[in-house]
Amino acid sequence: MARTPAKKTTARRPRTTVPAPPPPTKSAPAAAGGIADLAGGLRTLLGAVEDEVRAVTSLSERIDALVSELNAVREEQAQRLLALDALRASAQDGGLTSFLDKLIRPRQARGPELVPERLTQ
Repeated sequence: MARTPAKKTTARRPRTTVPAPPPPTKSAPAAAGGIADLAGGLRTLLGAVEDEVRAVTSLSERIDALVSELNAVREEQAQRLLALDALRASAQDGGLTSFLDKLIRPRQARGPELVPERLTQ
């Protein structure tokens, strides 16, 4: 009988599991300091947000006031144009009619109107 090479087997050692070391624990004063830092940071952030809200509220109130002023001026302009239209309708003289036509025609803007890009999209 011919000899066959012997099978090599390795002896298996039993696996032992080593528990992972517990996470490092902070001492009580260090943990309290971290919480205080977090609370202080959150307080600062909240203060900054409140400041921004106050600024936006102030701007909103200013915008409301300016819109009210603009609406009042537009109403006054509309009344004046109505009066000019009535005056033109009653004018008989050609020179006066021509003059009133120039007054009633809206003026060209003196400078370019600044419109933010977000409003033109």
